[in-house]
Amino acid sequence: MRTATVRDLRNHYSSLLGWVKAGEEIVITQRGVPVARLVPETPEAPAEVNWADAPEVTRDRSGERVLTAEESRDLIHEAGGRW
Repeated sequence: MRTATVRDLRNHYSSLLGWVKAGEEIVITQRGVPVARLVPETPEAPAEVNWADAPEVTRDRSGERVLTAEESRDLIHEAGGRW
């Protein structure tokens, strides 16, 4: 952990920001008393998705009609790469 004064923050902001980007934590002091703390931002972990519980997967398809190979081919041809 590094320490910097309010004057350092004002005059050398770019350098201090470089330290924070590198993972350093900086305590800002005013007249020797800590008044603030600069800490690096921690990225949020991506949310995990359980695709097995998705409604598109769990819906009952037993009553739906299944396309034939020709119908599938025509549908893909008709889309013409516009996916």
